[in-house]
Amino acid sequence: MNYIVFDIETYSPGELERIDTNEFRVSVIGAYISWVDEYIAFIEGQEKDFLDLLKQAELVIGYNHIWFDLPVLKKYADWDIMKVPNYDIMLEIEKKIGFKPKLDDICKANLGSKKTDSYEVYKNYYKEKKWEELIDYCMNDVKLTHEIFLKIVNQGKLVYNDLLDTKEFELDKPKPGATTVVDDSTQSIF
Repeated sequence: MNYIVFDIETYSPGELERIDTNEFRVSVIGAYISWVDEYIAFIEGQEKDFLDLLKQAELVIGYNHIWFDLPVLKKYADWDIMKVPNYDIMLEIEKKIGFKPKLDDICKANLGSKKTDSYEVYKNYYKEKKWEELIDYCMNDVKLTHEIFLKIVNQGKLVYNDLLDTKEFELDKPKPGATTVVDDSTQSIF
């Protein structure tokens, strides 16, 4: 199966302090492209290069990409990217446990790894022109999301920590060509 795991980092030209997928612009797109077995970063201005690859994917994987990443990216596309075959890990988890956990919490519970920085730190990378840190942050999220995806494919199960207990749950296996898009860009979670 040809698949892409991706994440984007954004900035607000108007320096909004709230989430607005219409206002946000792409600063970095991080991606794992299965058919070349490589992690690749696309910087601002290279969105079309990424979108051309996205067309080739049998499945697009992300964490909250249906409500956030795709709605931000669609302004760069001349085709309907909301129709790509998707597997949004956060939404699949929500179906099973009833809430939307943070990527960091899922990674800590299942991989023993965590994100490199907090939102409060990385949101300033673009303004401060810390390109290397911004790319590293994005690519780390892609690697973590890819590892979680492979765990789902290979084991079909994940765990999450619920106050005093660790609970295991099964997830539906990703299927090429499956689409679960609900175009509701007003909802989002970081």
